[in-house]
Amino acid sequence: MGRLAELFNDLRRRPGYYLGTTRGADFEDRINTRLHDLGYSRIIKADISDRSSFDQLKSLVLDQATVEVLPNILGYNRHFLFQPFGSQQYPDFLVLDRNCIVGIEVKFSKGKNGRPIWNSGLPRPNGIYIFGSYGRNDITYFRGADVVSLQDAKKLHGFFNHMKEHEMDFNCSHMQHQPHGFVAYIRKAFDQTRKYKRDAVLDYFTNPQRLTLEQAAIESLP
Repeated sequence: MGRLAELFNDLRRRPGYYLGTTRGADFEDRINTRLHDLGYSRIIKADISDRSSFDQLKSLVLDQATVEVLPNILGYNRHFLFQPFGSQQYPDFLVLDRNCIVGIEVKFSKGKNGRPIWNSGLPRPNGIYIFGSYGRNDITYFRGADVVSLQDAKKLHGFFNHMKEHEMDFNCSHMQHQPHGFVAYIRKAFDQTRKYKRDAVLDYFTNPQRLTLEQAAIESLP
């Protein structure tokens, strides 16, 4: 098992250390510090001189249909970038470890929520998600593909692609003469609910498969 696995083992051993704050930014900072302690050096986008490789990397990381661990095409070893594509874009951490690259997204709740808020960001298949709850003083983690299959992800994204096409058709056909510019707008958003599947597992902390998901996430690491 590689060095990065130690971060996740430490999250399991010392949740209180990482969750000694009510701010998500502080939670991220403590993960940042732990990566430094494990020998990973932080770099910023400006440090990367090969812009073409960085753009290629971004395309690979943001691919919504890739479950495989990504190849390290930048050449850095034991380094990481924090929010490499912006604060509102996946991932929060991009770890460059030997021949591989790992995307890590951090979710945080001040209350006792059992699941993260996803908004428009469906879990990436090869991303590792760290979910910390201050209210529960607990941390869990999982790989995106282990909670949303590639097949389901394709259907979910496809739904919004289909609706976007109808949005344009509707507005072009019916709203071109609207005097104040009102139009129909489809907002992409994902949620977890038992409305359509009564036995759906929503709580990541009490999930009977929690340890299995955590172990699978660790085993996927370089």
